[in-house]
Amino acid sequence: MHLYRLCKEIYSKDVLDGQGGLSAAGRWHSQGHRVVYCASSEALAVLELRVHLGSYVPRSRYVMHTIDVPDEVIAELPAEAIPLGWDAVPHTETSRAVGDKWLESARSGALRVPSIHSETDRTVLLNPVHSDFARVRLLAHRRYRFDCRLFGASEPLA
Repeated sequence: MHLYRLCKEIYSKDVLDGQGGLSAAGRWHSQGHRVVYCASSEALAVLELRVHLGSYVPRSRYVMHTIDVPDEVIAELPAEAIPLGWDAVPHTETSRAVGDKWLESARSGALRVPSIHSETDRTVLLNPVHSDFARVRLLAHRRYRFDCRLFGASEPLA
C-alpha cells in the first residue's frame, strides 16, 4: 500500500523515525511512544496538516513523501474496537488508549484507523520499533506547494 506523509523540509530526512510521538500526544497515541502517522491519500495528508496549522500560513518548505508498506504488515482496527468518542476534538484518552495498546502489543508494524477528516480515506500508524518496519520503504519525496486558497492567502506560498 502506498501511504503519504507531509512535513516541513527540515524534518524530511527523519520522516520515518517516529520521534515526534515521544514529545507530543496524537489522536491515536500518548506522548512517549514512537509512531509515524501516514495518510492513505495525498489529499488526506494535506488536510491533516492543514487542520493542525490553524491560522498559521506556512512559509517554510514542505515535502510530500510517498511510502510503501506491504499489505500484510498492516492490520485493520476492527469496527467493534473503535471506541465511542474516538473523534472528539480535541482528541482524548479514549482513542489514545487504543493506539497505545496496539503499539505496546507489537501485533503488527502498521495499523489502519479511521480518519476524522474523511469517511473513505484512512490514517495508517506505523510502529518504527516493530520488526516489520524494516519492510517499510520511502519511495519518493518531492517539494510540496500548498494552494494559497487553503489559507485564505492571495499570494503563492513557499
